[in-house]
Amino acid sequence: MMKKTRWGIVGTGYISNRFTDGLRYVEGAEIYAVASRDKATAQAFADRFGISKAYGSYEEMAKDDDIDIVYIGTPNTVHLENSLMYMDAGRAVLCDKPLGANKAEVKAMVQKAREKDVFFMEGMWTRFFPAVKKALEWVNTGRIGTPKALFANFGIDSSADRTQWRFQKAMAGGALMDVGIYPLAMAFAAFGSAYVSLAGSAIVNDGVDEVNSFTLQYADGRIATLGSALAAKLDNKVVISGSEGCVVIGEGWDWWRANRTELRLSGDDIFSCNGGHELFEMPYPSFGFQFEAAAVQSYVAGGLKEAPEVTLDESVKLAETMEALRNMWGVVYDADNK
Repeated sequence: MMKKTRWGIVGTGYISNRFTDGLRYVEGAEIYAVASRDKATAQAFADRFGISKAYGSYEEMAKDDDIDIVYIGTPNTVHLENSLMYMDAGRAVLCDKPLGANKAEVKAMVQKAREKDVFFMEGMWTRFFPAVKKALEWVNTGRIGTPKALFANFGIDSSADRTQWRFQKAMAGGALMDVGIYPLAMAFAAFGSAYVSLAGSAIVNDGVDEVNSFTLQYADGRIATLGSALAAKLDNKVVISGSEGCVVIGEGWDWWRANRTELRLSGDDIFSCNGGHELFEMPYPSFGFQFEAAAVQSYVAGGLKEAPEVTLDESVKLAETMEALRNMWGVVYDADNK
């Protein structure tokens, strides 16, 4: 009988609920423990998901040597301390995105992972969806010819409640950190992280960016035009255009957790791709975190220390890029002054 992988969940908020629901669809996964700052909250979460152990502090769960992998779903501002603590305890760690408030925090986490020789990954779950993998395969195998441009947006309007952490400077909020990291990571997935120029603009209120637009350009001329928002609804999809066609992710569905993607070939119309198309669809249950969790579980079982889809060096580059954009916009967090 295959030994089950025991997962520990750190935090009991929105994202931890969704991730844990996805774990129920991962073969060989045991949702073994949960930790919160409040024992009653942890117990309620445990009862909801049938978890055997509920801890009233993160420190207490760090001492449980029966846990194989920890998922960290706490607020951005405590990812650093939580990740370091569990890596010091020898645990494999999957931490929700963004890893930290700035590049220095992410570098500290990466250094700790390498020092302790444990698996560590930023929870960039979009990379693991079969539809996204298929889209990138089409790009990388030349189906759209020479890639020229990528367009990606993730914009929501949640401004009716500005008490949310997303709008709080003290919580490392803002559109870029919350949802803008998705378009940026998509550009890195398709075109790589070695861009040569970066430009951007933002609408900033109360110290956080509420709407932004930014562009990466690469040495060979490729351009990634990206945008995100917390106070404006955008055309949320990804289009990767090349000399012979384009790939579209996200029409009719959230592209950051895609269940479909389409390849459209150029044809003879200068305005649209009318040369034929291929559609890839893969519906799934829950919210889709099972794809990321299953991959991490297999990598840990295989002795890997990082995921090929989301390397540690790329996470540092993501943090560096977001910090550079924030500097352009005058968005400064408390962690930047430490």
